[in-house]
Amino acid sequence: MNAGVPVRWFAEVESTNDIAREWALAGAPAGALVVAARQTRGRGRRERRWLSPAGGLYASFVLRPDWPASEAPSLSMVGALAVYRALGDAGMKELRIKWPNDVLCRGRKISGVLIEPRIGGEQIEFAVMGIGVNVARLPADTPEELLAASTSCADEGVDICVDELQQLLVASLRELLVESLAAIRAAWVAAGGQDARPEL
Repeated sequence: MNAGVPVRWFAEVESTNDIAREWALAGAPAGALVVAARQTRGRGRRERRWLSPAGGLYASFVLRPDWPASEAPSLSMVGALAVYRALGDAGMKELRIKWPNDVLCRGRKISGVLIEPRIGGEQIEFAVMGIGVNVARLPADTPEELLAASTSCADEGVDICVDELQQLLVASLRELLVESLAAIRAAWVAAGGQDARPEL
């Protein structure tokens, strides 16, 4: 990821991942970014709904790593670590990665990552990395059953705007994508990524 990559910003979309995928198919370069102020059909792993009201960071990156297809799952580690480090740089405390790619603050979910790769032969042709972070939220926009299980930067007393966190995230992701897979795995485990992994 280099400086100057294109960014597409929207006030509202169904899904930033869907737009990023179409852009990637049309030839978007590595690092191209789709950002929206709101999503109406945001999704997480296993097609779970991801609520995306105003006040959050909803970003999808086009990635073109020179990795074999077998390493596609490692992109989840990259996404989680990018958020983990960006939030740490923003001043968030007591962060932990929950297997495989959620980020928790004091045990409550603050971010999720969705990786949607396109495989060509035995290589990753491209991947879309969707990231949602609760930056600031209004209780009225969050169902009561989710309030106790989730948190946001504002809830934790960290005053940062969406644009500032986006810049930290881009910088964090750029640094991670030049690290070795071994270093990425080690950092992910150290951040707690392995702790809640189910038995396979």
